[in-house]
Amino acid sequence: MRSATRSVVDTISELPCNVLDGILGCLPLKDAVKTSILSRDWRYKWVTRQELEFDYQFFVTYARNEQAKAIIYQVLLLHKGPILKFSLGGSNLTIYPDIDHWILFLSKKNVQEFTLCGNGLNNRYHLPSHFFTLHHLRHLKVDRCSFHPPPGFKGFEKLINLDLHFVTFDPAILRNLIFRCPLLERLILGWCTNFDTLEIDAPNLKCFYFRGNSKSICFKNAPKLEKLIVHLNSRVSMVASPVCSNSTKFFCHMPCLMQLDISGHLLEYLTMGGLPENHLTALNNVKSFNVRAMFFRSIKHVSGVIYLITSFPKLQKLTIECGMKSEAVEPVVQYLQDQSSLCGAVKLLQKVHINMFRGLEVEMEFLRLILASAPVLEEISTWNHEHFLCLSGREIMDEMKQYQRASPNVKFIVG
Repeated sequence: MRSATRSVVDTISELPCNVLDGILGCLPLKDAVKTSILSRDWRYKWVTRQELEFDYQFFVTYARNEQAKAIIYQVLLLHKGPILKFSLGGSNLTIYPDIDHWILFLSKKNVQEFTLCGNGLNNRYHLPSHFFTLHHLRHLKVDRCSFHPPPGFKGFEKLINLDLHFVTFDPAILRNLIFRCPLLERLILGWCTNFDTLEIDAPNLKCFYFRGNSKSICFKNAPKLEKLIVHLNSRVSMVASPVCSNSTKFFCHMPCLMQLDISGHLLEYLTMGGLPENHLTALNNVKSFNVRAMFFRSIKHVSGVIYLITSFPKLQKLTIECGMKSEAVEPVVQYLQDQSSLCGAVKLLQKVHINMFRGLEVEMEFLRLILASAPVLEEISTWNHEHFLCLSGREIMDEMKQYQRASPNVKFIVG
């Protein structure tokens, strides 16, 4: 048996170095290091591994900081060659000076993908100046840190993916960073610094996600943007009446947009200055539209959604998550009843899902309008907890079946 095992090991040992590196790279780091006990020849084969991941599971296994720290130092000191991917994250990651040392080591390793996450960082960790010398970065994910580049920072010229969560920085720094990352394709900002104006000038950006607070958002240049997710966490107060519609300014520089996911607060922002009389041609390619925390009792929300839907000639999927609001609904119901149809604007709409649907009159009127306007509609589904419904599931379904339908094959699902 020992001879057979040695034979198998020897066979693998004869494989080309790049093949061995590929095999070791597919193993968890802990298992890759364990191969050092196979034989004398294998003792240091793992040290050329190009991906090092000290993730949440690593810090669970080595719960004591001193133990985890010693292992990371040992791995880095023994390592040879480039490190293309480095991940560091765990709930008890609080060893700040050591992180500085590890990043200094990585600055000489041509790192292309870097991740630093941990609840324990708690925004007290300041990324060191030598972090900003990682000029080969293509993917960067940072969580709960302070991000302040040194003077003279020229950006990450090769960066294509930037993911920041709970990161503090000067808003002007972000604008300069985006400008100095000319290849940037994906930008995620979650619960970061509050903005007065969030300005996006990124000619190669394809996906943008934002969740946080900003008084205004300006897409100065986003000709390749395909997926846009913006969830404002608070209402935007209008200090003065906009000269023109916010909707026009917001969407005019994203002609390739295909997926739009927004919150009710952004809907209110988009209606400031009034809705344009004409449909926005920049939205001609949108196929999927999601609205979260939409208040069906708000005329601004409903009119904003109707306007956007009619601006999406290629819309195929509509998803709405209802919010709760207690103001009068009569103007909204009348507004929807005045819309006999959506003027052929939803000719390609196939699926509609409404989450937290209660069966209110205004919600039923909205579904009536959709059913009357969508000739290829395949499915309408609604969901809510039973005790929040104003009508029973059977009553909702029976009423929808009585509405005029442009599509003879629509399926109703009430959850």
